[in-house]
Amino acid sequence: MRVWLDLLTPKQVLFFRPVIADLQSRGAEVLATSRRYREVGPLAERGGLDLRYVGDRGVRGPEDQLLAATKRQAEMIPIVQEFRPEVAVSIASAVCARVAFGLGIRHVAVNDSPHSEVAGRLSIPLSHHLLCPWVIPYGAWAKFGIRRDQVTTYRALDPAAWLKRKPLSGPVPDLDPGKKTITVRVQESDAPYLSKADETWTDKLLGALLDAFHEANLVALCRYDFQVDEVKSKFGSKFIVPDEVVSGYDLLSVTDLFVGMGGTMNAEAALMGVPTISAFQGTLYTDGYLERVGLLARAFTTNALLSHAKRFLAEGYRADYSKKSKRILDLMEDPVPKIAGFVEKTAKQA
Repeated sequence: MRVWLDLLTPKQVLFFRPVIADLQSRGAEVLATSRRYREVGPLAERGGLDLRYVGDRGVRGPEDQLLAATKRQAEMIPIVQEFRPEVAVSIASAVCARVAFGLGIRHVAVNDSPHSEVAGRLSIPLSHHLLCPWVIPYGAWAKFGIRRDQVTTYRALDPAAWLKRKPLSGPVPDLDPGKKTITVRVQESDAPYLSKADETWTDKLLGALLDAFHEANLVALCRYDFQVDEVKSKFGSKFIVPDEVVSGYDLLSVTDLFVGMGGTMNAEAALMGVPTISAFQGTLYTDGYLERVGLLARAFTTNALLSHAKRFLAEGYRADYSKKSKRILDLMEDPVPKIAGFVEKTAKQA
């Protein structure tokens, strides 16, 4: 069988890397494509993934991103035609779904982000099937026009795919081992789902942490080069703002408190036993689940952020938290064989 996967983000590199290995162990020939994106290339190289880079994301603004996506779609068509896959797989790649649909190839979506409506509307309606974590109800997907019998769940959050395996190691910033470490993942500022969010929230959050915990190792992980420049210009003398793409796993392993402004690293940190605060401007089903089981607190104000942070950093809090997170991760199924098995079944039906 021949399978085409389109990997667009660092999360997707970590998530699909073991899926690709599983598919190859089943005899699949795999075409893995991506686009030029700051964090994808270094992670793929560390993980030994052979990605074919086609196009880029486009700079800031919907018009340029639309032009970049349109150009990428046109460039992708002859590549996919030459490869002749039986099935295509992506996490809400509009280019992958559209090219697959146009060429008569079944597209399997794997998605944990129904809040990302633009990406969902451009991919899910064209998908043969959707796989997602069990904590997301069918009603969250119905708005995209997919039937209930087209949705299969796995009993895991996505980071379980790589946390149940040998970690992908890499560089971490220099930290003072005698200090507590607080790591912040800056928000996806260019995402359409945050277009109406408070643009000053990142500055407010970093400023509040700096005022309250100025003696700690403060690390800000940025997604784009322009974010690196902006955060450095405002907080670079007090925050560690890595230029290189660091290992999230290795950094979280030495982190005492994680503050996430997105979704994936919230779940990753919580399942690794790192006390986690979600500062995402919105509602995530994965955050809701982690909050219910006591592995995450949500903060929509700086006062709530600091209150949770002080509680999480208190002496003795970490031990019980880590035991609970390990137990919950151990109870989750490994989503990789379920996804690879479904893709294999779909390819055989083509």
